[in-house]
Amino acid sequence: MNPKTKLTTAQAARYVGMSKRQMERMRCDGTGPTWFKAGDAINSPCMYELADLDMWVKTQKGKVE
Repeated sequence: MNPKTKLTTAQAARYVGMSKRQMERMRCDGTGPTWFKAGDAINSPCMYELADLDMWVKTQKGKVE
């Protein structure tokens, strides 16, 4: 898959093995992967690039929750 591929929150959550709600919480806390809004409207979806998700997962290895 292309590392520049963009995923919605639900798709990103599935990709990293978390719930959509967990991803939303981490986004609010600033503890999750890098994300961006796909537009200027208030209801524009939050998106994640595949490469950013992969990088974030690597940084989580060995962390205890």
